[in-house]
Amino acid sequence: MHGFHHLRERARVTQGLEPFPARSFKLRAIDRLMYGVGFLAPLALLPQISQIYSTKSSEGVSLLTWVLLTCAGILWTIYGAVHKDKHLLFASGFMIIFHMTIVIGLIIY
Repeated sequence: MHGFHHLRERARVTQGLEPFPARSFKLRAIDRLMYGVGFLAPLALLPQISQIYSTKSSEGVSLLTWVLLTCAGILWTIYGAVHKDKHLLFASGFMIIFHMTIVIGLIIY
């Protein structure tokens, strides 16, 4: 796994990609914005979580969809860990927590 990170860094240098954290103010601002997105995007799932747990019903909500989204989130988290990408780790890890909360609610109810 460590080798992939090295290849990515080498590609970043040879292709003239921006280092992380970015040197320019604009790109650092975008980096910070993405932390905000990583925090706020999972909050969009709160109405679904609230509906499942408050009504104690999972009617009309697909278990398969949420299991697949959880699996995809786990893969993104692994990818972020391999590439040492803090933004991706933060966002996908936070999203997994919410997806699993929904899956558990669907299994219970």
